[in-house]
Amino acid sequence: MCCIAISVPRLRERHAYITRHLHTIWGPGFEILGIDGTVAGRDVAPESGLSPSQVGCALSHLAAYESMIARKLPWALIVADDAVLPPDIHDILVRVEATLRRGDVVLLHNRPQHRAAFSTVDAVAIGDYRLCLPMSMGGLGANAAYVITRQAAEGILAANRPVVAAADDWAFFYQRQAISRARVMSPNPVALKAFEAPIFSSGSKGSRGLMAGSRLLQPLWAASRRFLSARMISQTTFVDEASPYGTMSPH
Repeated sequence: MCCIAISVPRLRERHAYITRHLHTIWGPGFEILGIDGTVAGRDVAPESGLSPSQVGCALSHLAAYESMIARKLPWALIVADDAVLPPDIHDILVRVEATLRRGDVVLLHNRPQHRAAFSTVDAVAIGDYRLCLPMSMGGLGANAAYVITRQAAEGILAANRPVVAAADDWAFFYQRQAISRARVMSPNPVALKAFEAPIFSSGSKGSRGLMAGSRLLQPLWAASRRFLSARMISQTTFVDEASPYGTMSPH
């Protein structure tokens, strides 16, 4: 098994957290990659409209895909630097691996921006979780933790260089035939740790005064995470209908 974390060393608290967390939960053998979007201008398409943070995130995920391909891995777990993995992550991944096919992506944390429906038809039970297909690709809205096959990684590398789409724009990658199938694991086995948002990083010039007491604001960030999680649950529904994405052709 391979785990690659996305983290920029400049964001020291987040970088230190994910390093400690993976040492504890994952064990040896993980990799941490991060590209700072503020110094990566030439790698983004002018028409992308993405922020430097989004560009850096996309480039970091592309670097993770290049790493897994160079190592000839059939699949990998990609996690963000605020991911909280469950203690049984290895057992979960063993069972997810048994369901994978070429071009697959499986989200272990999903946060749809709008109300989203998922199909229970042919859903795969994995312990207390289910692997479900979306009724709309717009229901996929996160990249905090996901399994990706080598074929899907190769497809996204071809479709998103130079960067034109955010790293979690799964609908774009599907439309470009970069991925063959995307499923979510429900409920989310991977949670998120409360951090200040990267755009308000205490290292930025305009926010030093505001963030000088950022530790005092940790309860606010935690409350925000809880609100988003509750909102995500309320916006996720399951229907006894076949997904239109259930018969995707493999690459």
